[in-house]
Amino acid sequence: MPETPNQPRRRYLAGVLALLAVVFIWVASSFVMNSIFADLKYNKPFLVTYVNTATFSLYLLPLLLTSRKKKPKDFSPEDVHLETEARLLGDHDIDHDEEQMDELAETTTGTHAEKLTTMETVKLSLAFCFLWFFANYTTNASLAYTSVASSTILSSMSGLFTLGIGAIFKVEKLSVVKVISVCLSFAGVVFVSYSDQLTRHDANGYTIPTPLIGDLLALCGAVFYGCYTTLLKLKIGDESRVDMPLFFGFVGAFNVLFMWPAFPLLHFLGLEKFELPFSPSLWIMVLLNAFVGTFLSDYLWLLAMLMTSPLVVTLGISLTIPLALVGDVVFKHFMPGLQYAIGATLVVAGFFVVNMATLHDVDEKSTSQLVDGLEEDDDLDELNTEINQRRMARALSISGPNQNTRRASNASALSAHR
Repeated sequence: MPETPNQPRRRYLAGVLALLAVVFIWVASSFVMNSIFADLKYNKPFLVTYVNTATFSLYLLPLLLTSRKKKPKDFSPEDVHLETEARLLGDHDIDHDEEQMDELAETTTGTHAEKLTTMETVKLSLAFCFLWFFANYTTNASLAYTSVASSTILSSMSGLFTLGIGAIFKVEKLSVVKVISVCLSFAGVVFVSYSDQLTRHDANGYTIPTPLIGDLLALCGAVFYGCYTTLLKLKIGDESRVDMPLFFGFVGAFNVLFMWPAFPLLHFLGLEKFELPFSPSLWIMVLLNAFVGTFLSDYLWLLAMLMTSPLVVTLGISLTIPLALVGDVVFKHFMPGLQYAIGATLVVAGFFVVNMATLHDVDEKSTSQLVDGLEEDDDLDELNTEINQRRMARALSISGPNQNTRRASNASALSAHR
């Protein structure tokens, strides 16, 4: 059945709501990690990212505890009829007709959105887990050297990488409106970044070097984010094709399995000494951040990305900038200047512009699919009629020679009698 025009719109709006929830959770999680790394002096971004990722493996528990046994399909009267007809007319002819039906269905509907098999899901998780881990690791590590707002600002540049990569792989449809929205977001990032860097001086007026390290790490995270959002859209396309818990479960399992050798390497190189949290309150912060800030938020993020588009999500994540700014004002007592406010406004404007453009594309696509669906129904009806006529002709051809044989026998007997 073709989708009604309202279904893609509701699906898109649901993706936007999921995206807004992700924005709030990610900002809260960023402040928690900033407090862990800077205030509590527990600068272990790799360990925190490893714990965050490990929570994804919990999605595999229901699959391990429950076994789904498929019952044999009961034969319906129609199945019995088709089986009998296959014996009379020949299996090859029936299979050929069914293959024609499948070919026409694929031709009229385009690419058939089939569910990914378990092995395909495992392979997708394996390809995705490394990009996901390094994107989160670099972003988390930046919070040890710069503010939440600075890290969030540079992470928003992933929209530029998403647009470029998505255009190359035909995932994103370029338009003047989308390019303008990205330019608005980029201009906002420049304004906010410049304003933020002006405040990075100590009491003697010397520039503090650590924000530059944090900014570079956040920029690396933006590159990884742009790559894996486009990769997922390219590989999956529609979230209904993949079992989400299974997908995330294998992402967590692969990261737990392949990333642990980095602990002794980082410890030996002196980049990150291996130390477990030293207090119960720190344990609570780390675990709570893992289950809510990662386990829940990234699941919502992926749904939002698949229900909208990679570009919408990466620009939507830019909404974390004004929210992070509010957090800095409330918790860090940082008062932004005019440049910062202008930059945040431009980022938000870019987000809404690209949403309106994408929503217009969704409406056009749904209308086109509805028309194609009506044409498909007519084509399938014609093919059904043709196949039924062929089957009737074959049935007559089976009974026809038998009648002729009996007539010939009767004629011979009559002739002999005479």
